Amino acid sequence: MEKQILEILLDLRDEMKEVRTDMKEFRSELKTTQADVRSIRSDLKTTQADVRSIRSDLKTTQADVRSIRSDLKTTQADVKDIKETVNRIEVSQTEDVIAVLKVTKQQTESEFHYLNTRLTDIDKRVFNLENRVER
Repeated sequence: MEKQILEILLDLRDEMKEVRTDMKEFRSELKTTQADVRSIRSDLKTTQADVRSIRSDLKTTQADVRSIRSDLKTTQADVKDIKETVNRIEVSQTEDVIAVLKVTKQQTESEFHYLNTRLTDIDKRVFNLENRVER
C-alpha cells in the first residue's frame, strides 16, 4: 500500500510537472497573444488616424472641386459675354464701315456736282469769249 501511495505520488508529481510545463507554455503563448493584441491596437490606432486624415483630405478636395466648379461657371459666363461683345463689335463695325462709305459717297457726289457746275460755267464763259472774238 505504501508502494501504491508512492506510485500515486510519483504519478502526481509527473503530472504536476506536465501541468507546470503546460502552464509555462500557456503563459508564454498568452504573453505572445497579448503582445499581438497590443500591436493590433497600435495598428488600429494608426489606421484610424490615417482614415481621419483621408477624410480631412477628401473634404478639402471636395471643397476645392466646388471652388473649381464655381470658377469654371464664372469663366464660362465671361467667355459668353466676350463672344457677345465680339459679335456686337463685328456687327457695329460693319455698320460703321457702311456709314463711312455713305458719307464718302455723298461728299464725292457733292464735289462732283460742284466741279461739274464750275466746268459748265467755265465752258459757257469760253463759249461767250469765242463768240466775242468771232464778231
